[in-house]
Amino acid sequence: VEEIEAFEAAFDEQMRRSYSWDLWGAAYVVHGGASDDDFEYFRCWLISKGRLVFEKANADPDSLADMLAPNIEGILQFEDFAYVARDVWGEKTGLSSSEMPNAANMSYPGLEPSGTEFEDDASYLSKRYPKLWKLFGSHPLG
Repeated sequence: VEEIEAFEAAFDEQMRRSYSWDLWGAAYVVHGGASDDDFEYFRCWLISKGRLVFEKANADPDSLADMLAPNIEGILQFEDFAYVARDVWGEKTGLSSSEMPNAANMSYPGLEPSGTEFEDDASYLSKRYPKLWKLFGSHPLG
């Protein structure tokens, strides 16, 4: 149970670290738009890919273009990943997953994403995310 709670705490930390305009803009380009929920599920997907992919994309969101499989289909979202620790914790403790202490919140009222906000403009996005724009600017996954 302690390891599951530690996993949830680590997951929450990475969700907070990845709450940036840079990554949100990347998700926006890849999917042709990204609501706050879409961005949350995108970050879940990104974390599920492991430390190497997460760290590289968090440092340089445009580098996602180099890490994606050619002809990728579907969307880069994994909402269910957000609930893995809670569900396992509930099974192990016999309690409701909503009772898990320190469960990741994933929404941060009053907190703005870090970095510089992106503009919803093709010219701007193609310059800020040249590799992703080349792959998804005309054919987003969303």
